[in-house]
Amino acid sequence: MFCSAVQYAPSRLANPYSRDAEEYVMWGFSTHRERFGFSAAPETSTPFELKARVLALMEDWHPALRRLVQQADDASLTAFAVKTSVPIPPWPTRNVTLLGDALHNMTPFRGIGANSALRDADALREVLIAVDRGHADLIEALARYEHDMIEYGFRAVRASLANMRRFHAESPLARAITKALFRVVDLLPPLKGAFLGRQ
Repeated sequence: MFCSAVQYAPSRLANPYSRDAEEYVMWGFSTHRERFGFSAAPETSTPFELKARVLALMEDWHPALRRLVQQADDASLTAFAVKTSVPIPPWPTRNVTLLGDALHNMTPFRGIGANSALRDADALREVLIAVDRGHADLIEALARYEHDMIEYGFRAVRASLANMRRFHAESPLARAITKALFRVVDLLPPLKGAFLGRQ
């Protein structure tokens, strides 16, 4: 399970022109499909069914976490299968290219999908500016962009997939090691920054 609270400064909440200042708590629950026990695709389940299945898997969890699920607005509940892209080699460059999830879609278990797409957009912007100013040929510049984007994009895909596998490890030893790793990382700010890719 992962949770996040979205909160704003009092000044933003008081501003009548802040349309996107609604505060909320978001949670997600992830496990192997078989553990949910659905007979059909989870995506077709009702919010009531989704909540009941999650609560059944949280039976021995802390009451505060169970309450978070119990009090969730049913209209906000949804289920989806986590998917990841498969690395591909470079292709013949044309005057149309790709960025973000169109090429390197990844699991949410590293929290870097949107950042990778923004990195693509910035790199592509730089390429187009250079072409517009006459400093680069369009096809050659796009080919360099694609080569770099494939390299760092699929490196992010692999890191995200590795985290997903770690989070969903079934063996007691693997789970204990993962929990210990996260506790150590959380206690040491320099290690935490490196782990989150901030250094």
